Amino acid sequence: AAMALTLPHLHSTWALEQAVMNERAKIVCLRIGQDFDPQCVQMDTLLGDVAATVESACSVFAVDSREVPECATEFQVAEPVALLFFFQGRLLQLDLGGGNRQNRISWVVQDKQELLSLIEAVCRGAQQGRDLIVAPRDYSLQFRY
Repeated sequence: AAMALTLPHLHSTWALEQAVMNERAKIVCLRIGQDFDPQCVQMDTLLGDVAATVESACSVFAVDSREVPECATEFQVAEPVALLFFFQGRLLQLDLGGGNRQNRISWVVQDKQELLSLIEAVCRGAQQGRDLIVAPRDYSLQFRY
């Protein structure tokens, strides 16, 4: 689980609000979950792998939902792991297939390339001022949400 430590952690709701509200140019990606959950560890490893590649467009932070339970409550995160994207203080809406609006990715993406494609699509959509960002592939059948 040493990999999880490569992501900067936000340890309070105040730190989270600062991270989200003070960043005006880049996307802020929050990973919310329990640090030592196997799915979280997997996702953190992938995020750690892509963080340097995307850092000019996207800041990635981890939040342990046990340490900052208000965060999980506010965003209604019940899943073991969730990725939320913000731009200029707004939580971004995603179309992950099937035309359903989602405000999070709540599964572990398969690999580094898939995560990069998703983050790139989010960054591009947000910079273009889109209200709904369409994922590069359709996940609706895979995850049946």
